[in-house]
Amino acid sequence: YDNITQEFMATVIREYCIQLCVWAPMPDHAQETLLLNASWARGCQVTTVNLACTPQLVKLVTIWGSQICGQLKMKLWPLVEAVYGFYSSQSKSAIKKNCTLAEELKEGMNFAFKVRLYCHIQCSFLKVLLIQKIVNMMWFTNKHDNGIAFPEHFKPFPHPALALVLTAIECCIDEWATSTQMDITFTIQEYRNVFESHLNCLREFEDATKEFRVLPGICKKMYE
Repeated sequence: YDNITQEFMATVIREYCIQLCVWAPMPDHAQETLLLNASWARGCQVTTVNLACTPQLVKLVTIWGSQICGQLKMKLWPLVEAVYGFYSSQSKSAIKKNCTLAEELKEGMNFAFKVRLYCHIQCSFLKVLLIQKIVNMMWFTNKHDNGIAFPEHFKPFPHPALALVLTAIECCIDEWATSTQMDITFTIQEYRNVFESHLNCLREFEDATKEFRVLPGICKKMYE
């Protein structure tokens, strides 16, 4: 592609990635089309180039839904293993321990709670350090990352992006729930329902604690 097309597509892709994280990280076809159209229009506005929306160029944009999921999963995998205490081994005792741990973490979204040491009591929903760490790694590592470059979209941290993080953590945990640790591809098709469940959970949590503005406070702190 020529330089003008490359500049235009870079603008559209970046806008599309932002819109995905802010509104629909695991979009259905209708959502994908809306985000694409909005991003394309933004590209035309920013670059003053009116480029035809061809199927080939569309694929270069929409593939980023899968790319974001893949990047998030890749960054998360070693953190999940270390933070939650999974152990890579072929011994029967280790396999059993990993399976049991995976079940316990998934039950009632235990993986999203900070636990008080020594008494194993759940407290502080969404305060587990893993969540903040992966948010920083994915969106706030340097000044060129979308979270820092576009505070108008990421301050406070958007609920859909947070739900995506929770979904990716669950995907990593799922890999330890079988007899041996196995790779599970973090795809929109396989995990959209899980994502929607986590997003609904966040909405319910926000509604239940709206008097104290707990979730807005958490998301604001994630940006800071």
